[in-house]
Amino acid sequence: MNMIANIRSVDARESVFSRLDVLVARRPPSPDAARVEARQLVSMAIADSCQADSLWGAVDAFHAHFDFMMQTIEINGADDRGLKILRTKCRFYLEQVEAMCLSLSY
Repeated sequence: MNMIANIRSVDARESVFSRLDVLVARRPPSPDAARVEARQLVSMAIADSCQADSLWGAVDAFHAHFDFMMQTIEINGADDRGLKILRTKCRFYLEQVEAMCLSLSY
């Protein structure tokens, strides 16, 4: 099953970030469930032609920060002050993934 989708419009781009916000807000039942959903978000941000090592580095960084954010929520709750920084980092790496994919598609 191909789970890779191109992000070509502002609507799709905002959809990815909206889904990230919803994912964090609703707190998946387990870290594994959160990881699966996070990987789907990254798949939405990856274009068909992406093969670069730097892309996968950004993907790995996104997942590492996302996992840490989910662990922080599990331990400290959703009101933890450090979550804002982690959300910002997740968004940054997801934007990097998207930017690299877009640059590879030209």
